[in-house]
Amino acid sequence: MNAFWERGYEGLSVEDLVQCTGIGRGSLYDTFGDKHSLYLAALDRYILFNRAQRATLLEYEGTLSEALEHNFQVYIDLLLSDPAHRGCFLVNASLEMAPHDSEVSQKVQAAFADIEEVFYTILIRAQAAGELDWKRDPHQLARFLLGTMISIRVLARSNAGRETLEDIMHTALSVFQ
Repeated sequence: MNAFWERGYEGLSVEDLVQCTGIGRGSLYDTFGDKHSLYLAALDRYILFNRAQRATLLEYEGTLSEALEHNFQVYIDLLLSDPAHRGCFLVNASLEMAPHDSEVSQKVQAAFADIEEVFYTILIRAQAAGELDWKRDPHQLARFLLGTMISIRVLARSNAGRETLEDIMHTALSVFQ
């Protein structure tokens, strides 16, 4: 997963994967079938890891603004702590592979829909708690938050600094004030 995350699908040969995994070419093919299947398995693993992180947002007990800021700050900290500046594997896959690979595209779109659903759920909770006006469309706001999260992840990959990423976060969160 880390090799695909850092170098992308096209950036790795089967020989590179043999070296990264420490298993023989025959075992690699016996286990995964081919490079593409291994890539899909790596993407699935990343998506599962990410899903577990998103679950913590649903458990966060605070105001809407606090929950959103906490969520974005966790991702900013994670992205900036990576010395390889890999960004987000999911976003990387959406840019490199999804435009021409329907299997990757389906996985990426499903994962983005899951993220949007988490945002939608906390926005509905905020409406029920009186923190967010009922006239605000939670679907539209959830898509806006997803877009903000994706842009932060892309910019982190291109070595944007903390100040830039946090400025984006704060500007996005100002929509909820």
